[in-house]
Amino acid sequence: MTSLGAALEDVSAEPGMTAAIGAVLVALPLWASGIGGWGTPWLRKRAGIHHAVTCALIILGISLVLRVQGGPILLLSGTLLACLAIAVVGTVLPVLVQPASSGTRASYTLALGFGSTIGALVTPTLVAAFSWQFALACWALLAAITVHVWQSAPRSSMVFAHSAVSPRRLFHSRPAWHLTVYFGLVSTLTFLVMGWLPVILRDAGLSASTAGFCLALSMAMGLPMMWLVPFCVHKWRSQWVLVVLLVAVNAIGVVGLLVAPAFLPWVWSIGLGIGMGGLAMALTMISVRTAGNADVTTALSGMVQGLGYFIAGVGALACGLVHSITNGWTAPLVMALVVLCGQVWCGVRATRPDTIAPKPQPVPEPTTMLPEPTIPLPRMPIMPVHPQERVGQEG
Repeated sequence: MTSLGAALEDVSAEPGMTAAIGAVLVALPLWASGIGGWGTPWLRKRAGIHHAVTCALIILGISLVLRVQGGPILLLSGTLLACLAIAVVGTVLPVLVQPASSGTRASYTLALGFGSTIGALVTPTLVAAFSWQFALACWALLAAITVHVWQSAPRSSMVFAHSAVSPRRLFHSRPAWHLTVYFGLVSTLTFLVMGWLPVILRDAGLSASTAGFCLALSMAMGLPMMWLVPFCVHKWRSQWVLVVLLVAVNAIGVVGLLVAPAFLPWVWSIGLGIGMGGLAMALTMISVRTAGNADVTTALSGMVQGLGYFIAGVGALACGLVHSITNGWTAPLVMALVVLCGQVWCGVRATRPDTIAPKPQPVPEPTTMLPEPTIPLPRMPIMPVHPQERVGQEG
């Protein structure tokens, strides 16, 4: 996803590409991730984690090569398939790391940030040395290597679903909705940074290499936050303070891009990167709020990432379309500040110590059988006994 954002300026220059298609390319990964995350609990029950991840990785490698074969249709369809595959893997990862130690869970979120940084840092160099087609397709090699590594993973350590808990059974829970909206708003700003930060800086007069460096710097600053935030979630009692701090640092970066994007671009990039720690917080809260229940964790992960990415997709597309209409970045960045206000409101409520559990299914009442009517037995007539017969019987 970050590789596409780093090469978006070169991709947009291809014949047949328009500003609207560029906006869809930024928002499409979010929608695809929402669809994939919503259907993963059902897929996990039908195929198991091992087969689901294996198929997703194979589809990921094929689609990364497919989308650079020419034309906006293949680019859109290949990106859609790649993000669907990423969504399946991303939804089951919290289930795999839930029983692990806090250090392993922190390594999981750190790996997400590290992958984003590598994609943003290496792709511009490959574009300059070869082409944007080669720069985007070469990541299929990483998917092929991961398939080989995944086959050697011990299957006994994987958690299989006893029953597919539908994300709809969590719709009654307010903490689940607060966490979902918080994740969606954090993802909105994160994907705006990954998709539009180089374009914003290049429109401000900076060179392509400087814009790519700032994007990589932003991704790199998110790495320590991906490691530190999970520890803070488990250690801090006042987790709402962490939400406010992350939003405040993020707001500094957005305001800097709004007021003077070319003045200190590396400072604004650092602020945006630190604010990405909100993703690590939302992902960590998924396992914390389910009290170790793997089936509920899968359902909550599907709800949070599924609906959350839909929210982010709407926000990212709206900002992209507003940019194409106004031909500037003032209105989209003001919209980003509104998104940060929503992060504070939902994030503070999502940190309340409530356990999220599915709504109990109604138990069917047993059918009450009416008692069969009793049939009265025929009564025998009572015969009178004479005194003489009674005396004789006594004798």
